[in-house]
Amino acid sequence: MNKDATWTSPEFKAAFLANEKLVRINTGKIASILVIILMPLGVTLDFFVYRSDVGIFLLLRLLCSALVGVIWFFYTTEFGQKHYKWLGLPIPLIPALFICGMIYVEQGPASTYYAGLNLILLSVSVVVHWSTLETLIATGCILLFYFIACSFEGTLAQSPIIFNNVYFLVLTGIIVVTGNHFFNQL
Repeated sequence: MNKDATWTSPEFKAAFLANEKLVRINTGKIASILVIILMPLGVTLDFFVYRSDVGIFLLLRLLCSALVGVIWFFYTTEFGQKHYKWLGLPIPLIPALFICGMIYVEQGPASTYYAGLNLILLSVSVVVHWSTLETLIATGCILLFYFIACSFEGTLAQSPIIFNNVYFLVLTGIIVVTGNHFFNQL
């Protein structure tokens, strides 16, 4: 039997797509659980870095976890299993949006919380199994969120800090997109 014929057979394609769906649903659930647990744990960071905002930041963190909890729940439903591809993207974008909100509230570009965005980007490459396009969209949105948070709160004098943070976010994004693209080629 021709090896190439196996790869292009309808049975193989159906089995591959069924496996891909299962992997995406499982990694979506895992990513959701990580956000649900890790986002509230960030209150320890808030306590030491932005003590005056620890209460409001805890509420934001809990709201973020609740929203991602809804996504996790959808993965357990027939609707979610049918639309599993649409559920994946909000998982990193919701916490990124909340972190950028905290960046905006506290020091804008001078906030060290941009490091949390790097963690989200790296998590996308480690936990989820996305297409290159999905990874580009997630990375681009996270960079856009950060840029908006800094644009509204930052000043021209903070341009070097903004450049520094965007530089590392872009490098992380390039690594994530390249790694994901390479993995998809295997």
